[in-house]
Amino acid sequence: MKILIVNTLYYPYKVGGAEISVQALAENLKKHGATVAVLTLGESEEKEDVNGITVWRLKIENVFWPFSGAKQSTLSKVKWHYNDVYNKRYDFKVTSILNSFKPQVMFTNNLGGFSVRLWVLAKSRNIKVVHTIRDYYLQCPKTTKFNGEHNCLQLCTSCKLYAAKKKKASVLIDYVVGISQYVLQDHLENGYFQGVKHKVIYNGFSFNYQAENFKLIDDNKVVFGYIGQINKEKGVELMLESFTKVKHDNWRLVIAGKVAPEYLKTLKAINNSAKIEYLGYTLNSEFYNKIDVLIVPSLWNEPFGRVVLEGMISNKIVITNKNGGIKEIMSQNPELTFNTNDELTRLIDCIIKNRHELSFNNSKEFMKTFNIENTALEYHNLFSEI
Repeated sequence: MKILIVNTLYYPYKVGGAEISVQALAENLKKHGATVAVLTLGESEEKEDVNGITVWRLKIENVFWPFSGAKQSTLSKVKWHYNDVYNKRYDFKVTSILNSFKPQVMFTNNLGGFSVRLWVLAKSRNIKVVHTIRDYYLQCPKTTKFNGEHNCLQLCTSCKLYAAKKKKASVLIDYVVGISQYVLQDHLENGYFQGVKHKVIYNGFSFNYQAENFKLIDDNKVVFGYIGQINKEKGVELMLESFTKVKHDNWRLVIAGKVAPEYLKTLKAINNSAKIEYLGYTLNSEFYNKIDVLIVPSLWNEPFGRVVLEGMISNKIVITNKNGGIKEIMSQNPELTFNTNDELTRLIDCIIKNRHELSFNNSKEFMKTFNIENTALEYHNLFSEI
């Protein structure tokens, strides 16, 4: 079986968990006997081999490369998203790749930069299309459905205009997968993928889970940690506010991730405690060796929450907001979830007070749900059935 996997970015480019998940799937589908190739975007056009998988990287056909970190004008952003509603600029090159590789299945993931036009190109050649929903790209140009202070309960007028053609195209595909029940249901309830077969397949990880008894790094205090993008929608400000009200003194907080100097000033204005350390970019392995408790305070409705599983796999206590797909991952530990910063404060105090009795409830059977070999097999079976 020939499978063409499409994702906006692919190794070595990475801005979040999707790129890790897609690469892991590609390599494990290959292990299951599929012939796998990848179609992705880059700053220049090239064809290369990445761990035995052919990767076609097309130069982005839009007004700017959105992953450089460079600031763009409002007008440039509007033009970019207008072009991205239905981008025909790749038609010739994508058609050439389809004619050359001749896939039975086009497996699309993040489509930003490509647009849903790829579905039309595939279906016009009788290629089956399976799409995995990894964010809210089909509904919102920000991909988050989060507007400054809160999650959007319904689409605003501008998003409806942006999304209309994407929603219309969603009925063309053969199967849609959600990386959580939450993100799948959100799209179905908003009129996407009407009449399309659907299911949930959680993100997979490569690990051999061995549950260990929880042990503090230092018996006299608890080291809390946050890792990831540092911005408001990720709940970093809420977390810092919560620590201003903590009653106990025997704690530290380490924050890993790149942060702009101006935003760092904003964060320190909220909480400038000497107990808080900003690590900058940090490897996961180094970060988890420094902490006892991982905090995932996301305000937006995360479609999945890869970092939650990473914390569990590292045998750390994980406390999270109750938003989005994260609730499903935390189903075995609901007592470690919160809704407000006051609830987070109480949870932090409780953890510090009871630090010598801490434990977590992550069964081996539950963790198997997120094993990449099982995830890849589910996809392989799905592709074989359609």
